[in-house]
Amino acid sequence: MRISIIGVVVVSVLSMIIGCNPKISAEGRRYLQAADKAFRRHDDPSAIEACTRFIKMYPHAEQTGEAYYIRGLARIRLGKTLQGKEDFIKALELTKRKDLIALAHCRLGELAYRANQMDEAMTHYKSALKAIPQGASPADEAMYMLGCILQRKSKWAEADVYFNRVIYLFGDSPFAKRASQRVHARGWAVQAGALSRIETARFLERKLRQKGLPARMDVDLKDGKLLYVVYIGSYKFYNKAQRELHRVRRIVSDAFITPVR
Repeated sequence: MRISIIGVVVVSVLSMIIGCNPKISAEGRRYLQAADKAFRRHDDPSAIEACTRFIKMYPHAEQTGEAYYIRGLARIRLGKTLQGKEDFIKALELTKRKDLIALAHCRLGELAYRANQMDEAMTHYKSALKAIPQGASPADEAMYMLGCILQRKSKWAEADVYFNRVIYLFGDSPFAKRASQRVHARGWAVQAGALSRIETARFLERKLRQKGLPARMDVDLKDGKLLYVVYIGSYKFYNKAQRELHRVRRIVSDAFITPVR
């Protein structure tokens, strides 16, 4: 299952920055603003450098939590997962901003989810929800991800509660769209392809069946486009779908696991 939030969620760091706090010098504000701009243009080394300069200037200031958060995002995008995680934890220690607390917990939750540490991920996403009103972002992300975690635990009905909240409270959010695609799912399958031509989908289905895989074709409408989707299997538990995924990827290298109704 493909879930990646970092880099997808646009973080309005400038809306967090300082508000001309007299305790922060003009030079310090410039470093945070430079870090934000560098991160947005995907210049992660420059973002990290600017944040590090600010952190050295104000190691214990509340606003330094913002610098740690931006630096954590940049480090994660560079593949420095452990360092990024440490920055998010440090951000939580320093900041008093409810929105930043929620965002940092969401990022830590995402890292735990990627590492298949579902209990830790759930703790962070629930902490994010406690920090902010449920109608304010990033509550949409936190509720959506809690639904995904519950699906991993095969708690399908409980997952639907969170997905329905996202759909109801955040109709225009991209997480509401994702939630609508996952709500009411009751199992897992391996998706081998989503194709625009039925002939191509039928060919893939036959090819997989010839290899002894229980392939089937279904029709789906995504973004107004009719697609012919080839699935393999139907499993209540995620680990069983994982075992099948290894077999399928010998034939279709980009196959992935997805929830199905």
